[in-house]
Amino acid sequence: MELKDIWPVIIPGAFMQIFIQAYYIRHCWLNKNLARRQKAAYIAAIVVFNIPAAAVYLFATRETSEKVIWEEQEVTAVDSQISQGIFVLLLVAYEIFSLRIISANLGTTWYPLISVLLGACFVIMIIHGLLVKKANPYLHYLLSALQIMFIFPVEFLNETYGAPFIILIVVAAIINTVSLPQAKKISFTVSILYLALLITKVKVSADFTDEGDAISFVYMSLLVYVLVFAAFYSLNKQLITNQQLAKAIKRLQEQALQLQKMSVIEERNRIAGEIHDTVGHTLTSAIITIEAGEALFANNAEEALNKFSLAKEQVKRGLNEIRNSVRAIHTGHEDDFIYQLTQLIREIKQHTGLQITKIVELKSKLLPIQKRVLLQTIKECATNSIKHGKSTELDLLLQEHNDIIRLTVSDNGLGAERFNYGLGLTLMQERIQSLGGTLEIDTAAKEGFTVSITLPAGKETGGKEN
Repeated sequence: MELKDIWPVIIPGAFMQIFIQAYYIRHCWLNKNLARRQKAAYIAAIVVFNIPAAAVYLFATRETSEKVIWEEQEVTAVDSQISQGIFVLLLVAYEIFSLRIISANLGTTWYPLISVLLGACFVIMIIHGLLVKKANPYLHYLLSALQIMFIFPVEFLNETYGAPFIILIVVAAIINTVSLPQAKKISFTVSILYLALLITKVKVSADFTDEGDAISFVYMSLLVYVLVFAAFYSLNKQLITNQQLAKAIKRLQEQALQLQKMSVIEERNRIAGEIHDTVGHTLTSAIITIEAGEALFANNAEEALNKFSLAKEQVKRGLNEIRNSVRAIHTGHEDDFIYQLTQLIREIKQHTGLQITKIVELKSKLLPIQKRVLLQTIKECATNSIKHGKSTELDLLLQEHNDIIRLTVSDNGLGAERFNYGLGLTLMQERIQSLGGTLEIDTAAKEGFTVSITLPAGKETGGKEN
């Protein structure tokens, strides 16, 4: 085989080789994620080894290539750098099989036409694979049709090389270049056309005088085509699926970060509201008590001092509530309920001398809002027991039964025949009812007060303490 015999492939092939080298040398040079030494190494490899080195460059630098912009539309095509790496390998395969076909058909009647068709298809492949953007479906269909028009006659006229690999390479290059929906349409069309090509070739060729040989040729050629095509199509689809998963993971990470930020803001707003509700109420009560003490000071100094002492305790309690809220903001979470309850009881005993007996029996883990309501209720009951009932002892029972949490607080104070809901009890009742609970108060003269509340239980399993 002389050089003049294969010039229709060699000449466009040589020009295309130089074009591909220049294209990827420029691509490498403009890659901002590579150091100068890396660029120099890849460029030198592309100059020496041409297309295979370009494929290695594309695969090796994919992770450091320009960051992917996650768009809202669905991913329907392979990542551009992987797609180009596969494409340049297909070009190498095309060149190898083209030379094999040319050498096998040298001296035949249709040799010149086969050579021209292979060269033209090679040029169209490069234009389609490197220069056409994915967003232009009509141009994709046109260039795909041209490649099929050029390569199908080659398979039909080929007298000594009946394998369908050259068509498979062209179809694989088309699928690799277009989006997945376009690939499905093109693949189905090409499969029907290829079957028609095989049947036509069997009918017009003199080599298939035996019907069994003809059927075997069509069956084996179509089977090879389908198997190889299915493998490449599945690979392409898997690569797209991987991209879709990566995109979904990226979105989930972004959403998780947004939810985390929203949770922080929501928690801060909650703590701010709690400070307003509890500390504000405590300090307001302290101011009222101080004003009452000032009014009594001229006529009843002893009673005024009692008012000032009570106001002092209220201010201390408000300061402690502020510290607890600030600690919650700083640590990012609230303490365990049992720990919070124990701390609250210890502080009440220390500041008031009120003796508190507690029994806690819980099966479910309390929700944060339930913890706050229960603790606020206990604080309000202790305050009322000391302030109005002159109590010295307080019994606290917190238990769960049939998915209902019940808190009962009883004191040994003065009690009352009748009473009015003050600001504290009104706020307490509103909080409890907002959670689907109930509030009941039982009292009689010299029988103390008993406050009972119920709340729906939480879902998580918890512990038990007696």
